[in-house]
Amino acid sequence: MLSQNPNEPVIDNVGENAEDLRSLILSAKGGNTEAFAQVYTTLYTPLYRYVLSRCKDKELANDVCQQSFLRFFQALPGYEPNKSPLAYLFTIAKHLLINHGEKKAPVPFDETLFETTEDDSVNILEETHLKLLADRIDSYLPSLTSDEEEVLRMHYYGDLSHREIGEVLRKEEATVRKIKERALKKLRALTRHLYEH
Repeated sequence: MLSQNPNEPVIDNVGENAEDLRSLILSAKGGNTEAFAQVYTTLYTPLYRYVLSRCKDKELANDVCQQSFLRFFQALPGYEPNKSPLAYLFTIAKHLLINHGEKKAPVPFDETLFETTEDDSVNILEETHLKLLADRIDSYLPSLTSDEEEVLRMHYYGDLSHREIGEVLRKEEATVRKIKERALKKLRALTRHLYEH
């Protein structure tokens, strides 16, 4: 079983590496398992962060990610490389979570979902304040519509672009942008009291 550290930073932007990723997938379609291992390494972290934000269970998140990649590998012969592989994986993971009986309940924030760096200038009070604020904001996500919650989770936890989210949700990119704007507006209204002194 391949492993990937979910605490490592997410790649800067999967879109920037789209051509390299496309080449790797084409190579994997031709039977190159090392190429698929590189695809796995590149895409595992954003997928894991999204799944973990949904299910809160690290073992289940790992299992769902492994199954998602296995199904992706099995589907490679018919996979169209011009489509986003990350959006494809998110779609598989979303269905697997439904099949695992995911409950619609508030999911506490997990600090491992944030990129971490060793920076001595960050003091413990700031870190604690950030975690408490994130916990509170995350608890408001179930107050949004299911589309709004999904868009925010995919964008902020999974680093998907608006276009990729549109592929997963089968919506136009402009619609995804509007859903995100509406969700952020609701969150600002719901959390306004958190910023008042």
